[in-house]
Amino acid sequence: MRSFASAVFVAAILAIPASGPAQEVAPIFEQVPAVMYETYSNINQPAFNEYFEMLVAKYTESGGHGWAIYFENPKVAHRITVLEDGLATVPGLQRARVESFQEFNEAQMELWNSAWGSRHAAIYSTAPNLSYVPEGFTVDDIRRLPYVRTRIHYLKWNQAGAFRQALARRGELDREAGIDNLVLTAWNGGLGAVGQSVMIRVSAESLMADREALAERMEIRQGYWDEWIRLTRIMNDATWKIETHDQTRVNDLSYPALSN
Repeated sequence: MRSFASAVFVAAILAIPASGPAQEVAPIFEQVPAVMYETYSNINQPAFNEYFEMLVAKYTESGGHGWAIYFENPKVAHRITVLEDGLATVPGLQRARVESFQEFNEAQMELWNSAWGSRHAAIYSTAPNLSYVPEGFTVDDIRRLPYVRTRIHYLKWNQAGAFRQALARRGELDREAGIDNLVLTAWNGGLGAVGQSVMIRVSAESLMADREALAERMEIRQGYWDEWIRLTRIMNDATWKIETHDQTRVNDLSYPALSN
């Protein structure tokens, strides 16, 4: 692996078994079998920042559920919360959040009311068979890659399998070519996801690092370019809509916070 400045490609797939060769399960899948992916729209960024700074201070050393905050732009933010036991974690997580909210004082309630507008949550679980990660890759490694280029693909019902197979085959070609600047983790979209949707997250230390790593991969792929393009067309044909969300992790608003 050249460097974690290289891109991280994160795909979220619906919970139908994916095709592709079996691989050794990386530590990240054991540590994060599922996540809650929340989108906050029309936020008041100063209030949003202050609110999550308050939450980080409130939960420090409490052993509560960890989360990561990503900003897309001044009005849109995302929170990704680890679900250590998959869907079984959700009831306890929601209960803990409600109980915490009930303990807010008047100032904290006012801050919550002014922090954001709408919120949407979805659950994603891991799909290791579609993933491409370095040996021993962990949650801490993901946390050290703050820039994320996100694509959400909404799949046609009768072509979702073809999309997954093409994505898996692209990963096989990259492994055969020895590409070592790519981390690809796959996640199954569940509750709250729109139909058969696939979220692809490409993470890096910076936008420039992402572009440089992508250029390196494209140069290597010239050796199997025709097949790469054929598989990409299959994926595009299987998709009826694509959303784009470029995100940057904010360590000070994430829990546990990272030291830079």
